[in-house]
Amino acid sequence: MGSLYAAATTVEALTTAWEGLLGDDRIDGMVSPGTTRFAAQADQRLAELAAGLADGTFRPRPLTAVKIAKDDGGVRHLAVPPVADRVVEKALAAVLSPVLDVWLGPSSFAYRPGLGVADAVQQVCRLRAEGLGWVARADIDDCFPSMDVARVRRLLAAVVDDPDLFALVDLLLARPVATEAGLRPGRGLAQGAPLSPMLSNLALEQLDDRVREAGFPLVRYGDDMVVSADSQTDAQEGLRMVTEAAKEIHMDVGDTAVMSFEAGFCFLGEDFGPRYPPVLDHHRIVEPATRTVYVGVPGAGVRIEAGRLVVESPDDEELLSVPSGHVERLALFGPVGLSAGARSWALTNDVEVLLASRRGGYLGQLMAGTSRRVQRLRTQLACADDPARTLPLGRAVVEAKIRKQVVLIQRLTRRDHHEELAATVAAMRTLLEMLPDAATIEETMGVEGAAARSYFQALGLLVPAPLRFEGRSRRPPMDVVNAALSFGYTILLGEATAALAAAGLDPAIGLLHTPADRRPSLALDLIEEFRPLVVDQVVVTAARSRRLGPEHGRTEDGRTGVLLTKAGREALIDAYERRMLRTTRGALPGYAGSLRRHLHRQAQRLAAYIERGEPWTGMSWR
Repeated sequence: MGSLYAAATTVEALTTAWEGLLGDDRIDGMVSPGTTRFAAQADQRLAELAAGLADGTFRPRPLTAVKIAKDDGGVRHLAVPPVADRVVEKALAAVLSPVLDVWLGPSSFAYRPGLGVADAVQQVCRLRAEGLGWVARADIDDCFPSMDVARVRRLLAAVVDDPDLFALVDLLLARPVATEAGLRPGRGLAQGAPLSPMLSNLALEQLDDRVREAGFPLVRYGDDMVVSADSQTDAQEGLRMVTEAAKEIHMDVGDTAVMSFEAGFCFLGEDFGPRYPPVLDHHRIVEPATRTVYVGVPGAGVRIEAGRLVVESPDDEELLSVPSGHVERLALFGPVGLSAGARSWALTNDVEVLLASRRGGYLGQLMAGTSRRVQRLRTQLACADDPARTLPLGRAVVEAKIRKQVVLIQRLTRRDHHEELAATVAAMRTLLEMLPDAATIEETMGVEGAAARSYFQALGLLVPAPLRFEGRSRRPPMDVVNAALSFGYTILLGEATAALAAAGLDPAIGLLHTPADRRPSLALDLIEEFRPLVVDQVVVTAARSRRLGPEHGRTEDGRTGVLLTKAGREALIDAYERRMLRTTRGALPGYAGSLRRHLHRQAQRLAAYIERGEPWTGMSWR
C-alpha cells in the first residue's frame, strides 16, 4: 500500500475529513438529509469506510445531478457525490494538496491552503501600483465539465507516485451521473466533488505558464482571471494569449473584456479603480511583541540601563532606547561595542546576537549554552558522514531552492526580456529533472551551481537599468544589488544558526554544505530555500519600487567592491523584517505562522530527519 494512500485512508484521516465536510456544510447552510443520516452513525460509517479502503472493496457510488439557480437567472449544473464519497475525496485532497501545490505557480489563488480572495485582490493592486494600468478579464467556458479527464490523469500520474491512490482517484473520475432519465457517463470533472478544484488547478497550470512566459502577469482564481498590462494594446495581446493557451488544453474562453483601472472594473466581487482598493502594507503581517534591533553605526555601543536597551553613538549621543523586554535579537554590523552588562543580559534572556562585518559578512553568533546531549551530536555527525542520508536531503534542499527561484522569476517576468526569462525558466526546469539522477553531493551541488548561474543572470534583468548586473558577485560584492543580497543573506544566516541551535543541532555540521572557513554549514543548508523566498524577493522588489537605488551604494578609497549606505541598509532591514513577519498557512502541511516561525519549523524538521529519519521537504511558496 502506498504511503499517501495509507495516510489518507485511516480512521483518523477520514474522521478529520468528515468533520471538515460537516463544518463546511453548516457554514454554507446546506446540511443535506444524507449528511444528517451519516452524522447519526458517523463512527460506524467511518470505520466501515476505512475497512473497505484497506481491503480494496470500497467502490464509489454514482454522482447525483443537481440544478442550482444562479443570480443572473441561469442554472448551474452540479454532479454531487454521496456523503461517504465526499469524505473519501476530502481525505485524499488533504494528502494530495502539499504534493500538488509545489507544481502550481504564482498565478493561482483559489483552492490552495493559505491563499484566498484577499491575496488575489492584493496582487492585482500591487500590479496597478507597478504602473500596469490595463487588464484583460476572462474566464473559462464551462470549466469543470470541459476538463480533459485523460489529460488530468496524465498530469496526476506524473507527480503522484502511489499506484493505490492513483487507482482510487481513477475510480472517482469514472463515476456515472444519476439523472431523472437514468445513469449517464460523467463529463469532465464533477462540479461538486471535493477533488475537482485541486485537479482543475493542476490542469490550468499550463495555461498560467504560457501567459506568464509571454510576459503578462496573471492572477487566476479558479477559472476567473485578470491579465495585467501597461497599455490597451498589450492587454488585448494578453487576452489573445489566454485564448490560445486555453485552446492548447482543449478548453474555450468564455466572457472577456479589456478595461482600465481609470474606467474601473469588477473582479472577485471587488470594484477596482485608479486608487481603490489600496495596497495594504500590513496584509498578512502580524506585529510581534518583540523585535530585532539592528546596529550598524561604526563605533556605536550597546548597553543595558534601568531595564532598557540603549544604543549610543561614538559621541555618546543616544540613538535608541527601548524596553529590553521588547528585544528578541540583536544584529551588530562592523565595529559596534557590546557592554558586559548587555552581553550577560543577552545570554541570560536567550537573546540572539548576530555579529557581522561592515560589508555584511557573517562572523559569528552569541548564543546561550545548551544542554544538548552528546548522543544527539553523535547522531548528527553520523548522519553527516552517511551518503545514504546526506544525498536525499541534499537533493530535497536543492530542489526546494530551484523551485522557489523559478517562482520568483515567474512572479516578476514582464514584457521586457520575457523571451530570455522564459528560456531561463526552461533551463532551470531541465536541471530540476536532472536532480534525481545526481549520484553524489558533488553532482547535486553541480546542479545547484548551474541553476544559480542562470538564475542570477535572469535576476539581473529584473531590476531597473541603473542597477542591472550580470551575475552574483561576493567578497566583495561589486554592485548595489549584490551588496544588498549579501547583507540580507547574512541576517538570514544568523537567524538560521539560532533556529538550529534551538532545535538541538550543531549549526556547523552540514549535510549539503561541507564545513569550511568556520562557517555554519548546516545553517547554509537550511537557508537555501529561504534565499529566493525572502531575501531575493525583498531586494528585487525594493529595487523595482525605487526604495533601493544606485545612490544606496558607496565605495571606500583603496578598496574594491560596494558597500550599502546607512539609508540602503535601513531600507533593506525594514523590507526584510516585514517579509519575515508575513503570516502564512499551507506552505507546510498543517502549519501556520510567520515566515520567521517557518524557518524555525524547518530547523525542527531537519532535526527530525537527522535523529529519526522523518521526511524533509521544502515549503510551498506563499
